[in-house]
Amino acid sequence: MAKRTFALEMNGIEIKTLEDLRENFDLEKAVEYFKSGELLEWLEDRFYDDEAEKIESIPADDKNLSQKICAALNVECDEDLEFTQRVREKKKILAEKTDDENIIDNAMTTALNQDDLANLLHMDYSTIYLCGENFTVPIRVENKKYIGVLSTPKIKIRANSDEELAAKNISFENCRLPFMKATLNEELKALAEKIFENKGRFPIVDNVGTVNYYDSLSRVDKSIVLRTITKNKYDEQKIIYMMLTEDLTSGFALTEDSICFCDGKDNKIFEYKSISDIETSKNTVSIKSALQNPYLKGILDYSSSKLSSKFLKPDICRKIKDFLNVVKNF
Repeated sequence: MAKRTFALEMNGIEIKTLEDLRENFDLEKAVEYFKSGELLEWLEDRFYDDEAEKIESIPADDKNLSQKICAALNVECDEDLEFTQRVREKKKILAEKTDDENIIDNAMTTALNQDDLANLLHMDYSTIYLCGENFTVPIRVENKKYIGVLSTPKIKIRANSDEELAAKNISFENCRLPFMKATLNEELKALAEKIFENKGRFPIVDNVGTVNYYDSLSRVDKSIVLRTITKNKYDEQKIIYMMLTEDLTSGFALTEDSICFCDGKDNKIFEYKSISDIETSKNTVSIKSALQNPYLKGILDYSSSKLSSKFLKPDICRKIKDFLNVVKNF
């Protein structure tokens, strides 16, 4: 015989679905059902697995019990309306950056900036996701796990070794700690920032100058760019610097190991180690490749291409040359 599911009761209404619960939410009853275990059982019986997992992770003696129950169920909490609204904002922001449902579902425990991190620490979450470039993490707050998502954030913390962190039961995943040796990706990005003065952003330009940035594009447009410029050979994390035309059909990208060109029709990808010489003229980037592949061998001349006419101006040519002259010897 099939198991018969039971209903919760809130505000005199029989609650059978998550939508019913949200429309007739009663915080006092929700806390009561949480403490009795009925809320978790109700969610599991109806296969609301994501919400059940979040409810199950909340300690019964949590000092922010009400807020966490509300956030887990995605309802507004009279005790902390600002927090639940921020969770919704974070979900929207994350959904603009990724299609990964796991990352979006963890919005409640994700910090997009230092203020978010402070709030999550005050609420005593044991696992916190970090989505951003830089975070300052306090060594005095023990028993924490930090996980970088959609990037590898740089962490500022008063610790000089993994042993010091272990003594506080603090751990990091996909984060860059101050005592770690810089990766090749980080070294190249630092070099690109010095040469192109881009502050980590990739410009989209017209004939006049910068009109937009890659990070403001939709997920669909970003996917189109990576396919167009890099033939989908490189994902976003491996792009060191990139410049695009306003219609997103042309541009160049510097990656961890290659430079990619697309003039609206053809793609050319040159590994740094294959470059034997680099020349620049008024509106031209010319690269001599040491490879014997007929497709790569010889001199590339973009002087008459759409790419060159759009933005391969003398200063950009010079900066590309400066970058390539360094990295081809890495």
